[in-house]
Amino acid sequence: MDRFRDAILTPLARERFLARPDIDVAYTLAGVGRFRVNLFLSTGALGLVARGIPDGQVEFEPLNLPPVIREFSGIRQGLLLLVGPTGCGKSTTLAALIHQINRTREDHIVTIEDPIEFIHDGIRALIHQRQVGYDTASFAEALKHVVRQSPDVIMIGEMRDQETVETALSAALTGHLVLSTLHTTNAVQSIDRILNYFPPEARRQAQADLAITLVGIVSMRLLPAAEGPGRFPAAEILRGTPTVRRLVTEGALSELYEVMRRGGPDGMTTLTQSLAALVRAGRVATSVAMSHAPNPDELKLNLEGMFTGIESIDRRVEEAPWNARRT
Repeated sequence: MDRFRDAILTPLARERFLARPDIDVAYTLAGVGRFRVNLFLSTGALGLVARGIPDGQVEFEPLNLPPVIREFSGIRQGLLLLVGPTGCGKSTTLAALIHQINRTREDHIVTIEDPIEFIHDGIRALIHQRQVGYDTASFAEALKHVVRQSPDVIMIGEMRDQETVETALSAALTGHLVLSTLHTTNAVQSIDRILNYFPPEARRQAQADLAITLVGIVSMRLLPAAEGPGRFPAAEILRGTPTVRRLVTEGALSELYEVMRRGGPDGMTTLTQSLAALVRAGRVATSVAMSHAPNPDELKLNLEGMFTGIESIDRRVEEAPWNARRT
């Protein structure tokens, strides 16, 4: 197993692992594919988990995502967050957004990742991908210098600390499009997490900065298809509308859910509405949707047609190219 570890890790990564025995790396096995590998120790023995990364550029069409997510790639400034549990498709969706920008805009894109998963070759855009621990010491360190590298788009693999959050907000305020992820379960929790990085005396300014910069928050889940292989995404979508900005500025986060529930015309939806749309379209079994619903009783009412906004969601589902693939 040590020989396998040494084959996967570069000398620098090996030093990092020996000093702190937990590490994520990307590894390409010739003739097989590219993998994200986590190495760790368990009772003193080496263990690893490898997850396959799809080859090539990630296109939106096969991913079955709501069209509004693709529309975010046309935004020029602000903060867009993809959130959800591990394995919900955040990295794949980020890769699809970067690819869409790459093929449609003559921008300079800088990514800061740990590790680099999807390799992007420039099409119309100029792309620099930087890996934490190899090309830079940390997310925060890379972000200190990134604005001097004249980027148009900054992709941060994950916002993990106050310094990274502060710098990301600053970059979004100064005219950059910032894409990133959080390990949170929904949009409201994501906003709360960001604001909690700031001390009480700085909270009001943080609310104002986040309100100004917020493009959207997409909370994702991947559910097995009702028939056949593959999975379908369910997504809660919050957009930075004037109403949302006002509520964030005021700290009235408890009101955001109702805004999403009634925000179908603005491209917003709750996770419950998204799950209901998948069930009504026959894409996901009711029992599976119920197991992922934050409030099963509300989902049941949605399926009975007792909430408004379902029809527009259903049309988006039916119009999507449902060619399921693993994400």
